[in-house]
Formats: sequence, C-alpha cells, structure tokens
Amino acid sequence: MLQRQLQSPVRSRKGGGDTSTGPTPDRQSRLGNSAVQSGMGAKKAPEPESGANSFPDGEELQEAGAQQPMRPAKLKAGQTGALIGTGTTVKLGKTADGKGRAAAEVPDGVAAEILTVSGGRIKVKVRDGEKNVEGWVDGAVFSDQPALTRDEDDEKLVDDYVFSKVEGDHSPVDPKGKDTAQGAAGNCFLIASMAAVANASPSAIKDMVKYDKGKGTYTVRFYEEQGRGAAKPVYIEVDGYLPTEKATRKDPTYAGDEGGVMWSAIIEKAYAKWKGGYDVIGEGGTGEQAMAEITGSRSVDKRPSSLKEAEVIPFFQQAQKDGKAIYAGVKNGMKSETQTPFTGTGDGPLTGKVTHTHRWNEINPGTVEVTDKKGKAGDVHDAGEHGDKTGKLAGTGLKSGLVNYKGDAKDQLQLAYTKGAGPAQAADLEVTFEYEGVLDVNKTIIANHAYAFEGVVGKELQFYNPWGSYQPKPITPAEFLTYFDSLTTNAPPAAKTKA
Repeated sequence: MLQRQLQSPVRSRKGGGDTSTGPTPDRQSRLGNSAVQSGMGAKKAPEPESGANSFPDGEELQEAGAQQPMRPAKLKAGQTGALIGTGTTVKLGKTADGKGRAAAEVPDGVAAEILTVSGGRIKVKVRDGEKNVEGWVDGAVFSDQPALTRDEDDEKLVDDYVFSKVEGDHSPVDPKGKDTAQGAAGNCFLIASMAAVANASPSAIKDMVKYDKGKGTYTVRFYEEQGRGAAKPVYIEVDGYLPTEKATRKDPTYAGDEGGVMWSAIIEKAYAKWKGGYDVIGEGGTGEQAMAEITGSRSVDKRPSSLKEAEVIPFFQQAQKDGKAIYAGVKNGMKSETQTPFTGTGDGPLTGKVTHTHRWNEINPGTVEVTDKKGKAGDVHDAGEHGDKTGKLAGTGLKSGLVNYKGDAKDQLQLAYTKGAGPAQAADLEVTFEYEGVLDVNKTIIANHAYAFEGVVGKELQFYNPWGSYQPKPITPAEFLTYFDSLTTNAPPAAKTKA
C-alpha cells in the first residue's frame, strides 16, 4: 500500500508527547497519492569491478565541475537548484547583460529555477517574500540542488528556505534509529525506513555513505531493482548544503536537527536528488520500496489483519531475532462516533460543527455522511478528495451544502434544503465521518503515518515516531491490529564495514 505521510509538526523536535498548549502540526496538504517515482533524476556510475556493493573510484563518480557547492556541468532551462555565491545576497538583473538597476535582491542560497540560458548568463525564477520574481544572474552562482517542497498556502511558490552549508563530515559513525528526525517534507516513509534499518543493522546505514573530505561531498549508495529480485547499486553525489530556516541558516528544515546527528539529512538529500526533488519524495511512498533501496534486499509485506492477536508479539520477536528491519504504517483515519451538531430550523440554513478528541484532528474528505434519524430528510454525503480544504455536500432534496474539513472551522457544516425537504428539527440530523490526526490520544498514535519498530516491552510493542518527538507509548497487540494497516520487514545484508 501507499503510505500517505504526515510532516513533522514542529521544527524543534525535542521532547515527548502531546500537550494542550503545544505547537500545531503542519497541514497535511502534501500527503501524496502517488508512489515515489523510480529512477527519476538518477546519476548511475559504471558497474564497479570490485563487487556490486563497492563504491566506485572518485574519478568515476565525480561530476564535471563538482565543487563546494556542486555546480552542474551544463545549464539548461527547466533546471532547479539554488543561487549560491560568496555573499549574503544575490542580485537579479533586469536584463541579460547585467546592466541597469537590479530586478530584486534575494538571500544567498535561495532556491531557483532556470528559465532561459544566454551564454554565461541565466534568467531564473525565485521566491521573494510572498511572490515569485524573475531576473538575470551569472550562471556561475547556480548550484545543483534538489527542488524544494511547495508552499501549502500557495502551490505557485516553493517553501521559503535557503541552502546553507553544514560544515564537517556528517556521514554515519554509530547510526541509531533515534538519530533520525523528519522535517517539513511529508516523507515519513523514508525517515521511518532509515530508522528501521538503523535499528536492525547500523552497519547497513554506515556502509551506504562515503565522505570525500577534499571536495566536501558525500556519495550515497542506493539500490535499484532490476527484476527477479536483483538490485543494482546507484551512486548519488551531494554536497553539504542543506535547506535551512532563512532566519538562522542553521536549523535544517527537512531531516536532521541543528547540532544533532545529521546523517539522515545527507541520505535524504541524496534520495531527493535521485528521485527528482524534495517535492517528489514529499508526496509519499512505501516502506517496502524505501528499505529495499537502502539495503539492496527485497522487502516483505504482511497485512496486520492477517495476524491473530496472539500471533503479534511472536511475529515481531522472531523478525527482530532474525535481524530484520521492521516498518509499520498507521491507517489513514478512523470512523467517528455519531454526532448531532446541527442547529437551525426547517429547511435551513442549518449549521453545525463536529467535535474531535484532539485539536489536530480533521475530517477526512469523502467520508462525511448526514442522515435523518426520523427519516424525513434524504441522506447527504460529500465528494471531497484528499487534500481538499472544503467540499460540497449533495443529497436528495438538498439545495446547497458545504463542509469545511478543518477542525477549527466555526460553521463546519452548512445545509439548505428545498422547501419541505428538510428534517423536522435540526437535532434529527446525525453525522458520521472518518477523521485524521491523532487516532489514540493516550498512546499518541498518528494517522497516515509510518513508524519504525524498536522492540517488545513486556507484552507490548514499542515503535519510534520518525518526527523525533511525540513518541508513542508501548501498545498492546490489540491496539496494533486496531490502528495499523501495513507491516513490512527487510533483512539488511551482512556488515561490510571494517571494525
């Protein structure tokens, strides 16, 4: 199954569970419906002679003109990257010759898309505040960087981050699942997969990253399935420039925490470059594919519903004993209790607001049903799709209807019937829906989310939330079967790292 993904709710992911005054999570507008695209933007090195798992020599892997930051060998329209020079800002000219007044002055490291190439000059589009601007710059300041995620409030804009250099070697030394921390991309499938593999086989994570101190770049090895279970290594080279908060230029906006262990951010960046951008991997994917691409071993899926309650603990214990990485995904939502929220009279307008068990919770589009318990008014349903903010309600005798899926909407439901078609009284209308957000407040189980298995605690299961915060409490086998709908194991290869 495709695991739709939540983004991390907070930039600072320290600490534990939910608090009533804590931060609100990012809206799930980028919970994707399409799986990660294979091979998009990959740069493949020649097959190494020393074995399928060996890194090729630096000269084989080196891209033409690779520097700190990396620069593309050729500039062309449609390329995405960043403008990284030597100062704090970059000026965009109004004309290709660079003469005259500047069209704009933007922060160094700003994400950019090339629109036109003219000799050594390029016309680019960048975000400047709450709008896009265009202008000309020297092509030498353009750096090869993965495309950023899109602004959830305006899809025409990329998120307002800048690429900043993270000094030093951040390749994994003693990797642990708890090193990982998801950021502002909806890619928990990838972060949870890294955590699961690190929990099962730290050497598998350590072996996949090679740092070149001379160039300040990292080579990350993934695997691409070739059919019939065969996997071919793919080598992706990235520099140490990461998307960061514009105000500080220190806090990574995607994987990793400022001052923390950063290997997951390096692997995430290489994966984004391979697949076509942070925006692409932020649209969701599967633990089955991601773990296989990390380890080179084929993943095995098992439906939680195929397990009996008494079989759950033994399954996890045996998989852990066998050295397998274990990834599990939570259901997209749960069905609400029946509610009667409407007020108003006659045929309307009738309005109402449903209640939730947690402030993060919102209605899942396409799941709203309104029925009249006295049978006078016809049934009503919505036709929204995932990612919609509002949706129309339709039904027999309904003149108009609207639902706002956000939990903080004042009049979340609005109905108006044709003359004589409404309920006898507003309280007769009953509402049910599926909701996303926090499925279990006490155990902190998040919907549409992926987790890495850590271990058995007594007669319960402990999972790791790849956000790095809001960690779930141990859950019973019954709770696992209630909330989870995907389960994937992967056997990493034997260690290759020298002691």
